[in-house]
Amino acid sequence: MTRARSASLSHAVRQTIVAHARAESPRECCGLLVGAGDSVDESVRTPNIEPGLTRFLVDPAAQVALMKRLRGTSREILGAYHSHPQSEPVPSPSDIAENFSNDFLCVIVSLLEPQQPVTRAYRIRSGQVEELEIVRMVPASG
Repeated sequence: MTRARSASLSHAVRQTIVAHARAESPRECCGLLVGAGDSVDESVRTPNIEPGLTRFLVDPAAQVALMKRLRGTSREILGAYHSHPQSEPVPSPSDIAENFSNDFLCVIVSLLEPQQPVTRAYRIRSGQVEELEIVRMVPASG
């Protein structure tokens, strides 16, 4: 099965991730991405339990709580996001080494230029980084 070379994120999700990154700077922020297929429709802030400024670790308790909330729905955790307050939005060596799933979506927001944050998405498979095009999700009308 070939996965899409793009990831769909709503404008609201991107804004929420950037706001979280700004609020946590100069520390890295982190959170989880929720949706279905390759479409992310929600970002969930999680505590960064890594003590330093330049690494992140999603709080396992927050991840378990989110998994319980999603039980019985068609939505799931598709990946995680984090920030690089002082560097480009590319996976660091530790991001690559600590990746635990080939299908997990990795979204990174850079605040290197604080007024013009840059957001990029990746899949990291067996140590190989593949950048994905971020497609803006069109909200469902109703």
